Amino acid sequence: MKDIQEFRLDTWIEGRQATIPLHGSAVSPLSLAELHKLAPEGTPGPVDQDLVLSYGDAQGTLKLRERLAELHSPDGPEEAKLTAANVIITPGSIMANYLALTSLVGPGDHFICQYPTFPQLWVVPRFQGAEVSPWRLRRGETSWEASLDELRGLVKENTKVIIINNPNNPTGAVLPSSTLHSLISLASEHNITLYSDEVFRPLFHSPTSPIPPPFVSLGYANSLSTGSLSKALGLPGVRVGWIVARDPALLARITNARYYTTISVSQLDEGVAAFALSPAVLPRIVARSLDICGRSIALLRDFVERNGDRVQWIAPAGAGTAFVRILEAGSGGGAPVDDRAFAGRVFEETGVGIVPAGYCFEDGEDEELKGYVRIAIGNEERLREGLEGLEKALRSG
Repeated sequence: MKDIQEFRLDTWIEGRQATIPLHGSAVSPLSLAELHKLAPEGTPGPVDQDLVLSYGDAQGTLKLRERLAELHSPDGPEEAKLTAANVIITPGSIMANYLALTSLVGPGDHFICQYPTFPQLWVVPRFQGAEVSPWRLRRGETSWEASLDELRGLVKENTKVIIINNPNNPTGAVLPSSTLHSLISLASEHNITLYSDEVFRPLFHSPTSPIPPPFVSLGYANSLSTGSLSKALGLPGVRVGWIVARDPALLARITNARYYTTISVSQLDEGVAAFALSPAVLPRIVARSLDICGRSIALLRDFVERNGDRVQWIAPAGAGTAFVRILEAGSGGGAPVDDRAFAGRVFEETGVGIVPAGYCFEDGEDEELKGYVRIAIGNEERLREGLEGLEKALRSG
């Protein structure tokens, strides 16, 4: 029997029921009542009381798929726009990614994955028998940087897919539009599929940097985007994710794989999803999420300044987490802590849950991520309380 490797991120979180959980990545969740209040006055609620609870459409409801096609379409003529036929609805983005990954690669294939990233994105292809090469984000002075020259050097004759996570989990890095267009130029030369996990879209925190478009909107035929309501919109209890792709053959393969896992997504969930993504409601949810994360980033900035001898970071340009490096006491701003031991001690001493990134996100033993911890920024009050505990742990060693 072939066992897939341990999913350290989830086993770490589930094994430590923190009283102050900062180990997640979603914005503070909305209740159904709160979601309804974000709609214009007089709007019917998100749950249709007359809904017949039969199986739904195998691909997802037409209304929801049409709205997602609209959100992923480019500006311009109608013939360039995507349609409901380009969209598959899944039970969350984790299923969207699993179906897409298992449909794209197999034994003998080569896969390039932005790194670090959500472990599913490189572990599943490897479990399928593919060779995976990391396209590493490098820490710059003010941002995490991805080298296109380095990426070109990773491409092989059997490279099938390049995957990005934009905005990136855990670093908060954002690849700009110029990089996305360069990726298309490179992929076009080698007939490579470009895959963008956009589960944190549209959480972009820089007020001055242009927001990159959904990858699939850029027109490259061999491209797909995945996403969900969970992270950026604060609706993780609504188990709806999606795959948006241009290639009919790829969509057919994914649909066939989906038949083995999902008859249909809950119609209740799809109804709430359509409500949340509607033109009248979506901008208000996004504004709420950006406000929460913006205030959390300000809290973290103050925390880093107060503890500059022990803490380093690059403020997140996007996503729902901050990536913070903890240094040993008395190291003169040099040696990183053992992040697994540090996060474990923080939990035991304070009840604060943070993610040790070197342990949970690193592929191999190269220790590039040693000392880094991931901290959720989606709940300002919880973060404020958690940072107090984290400072106590820093002072105690």
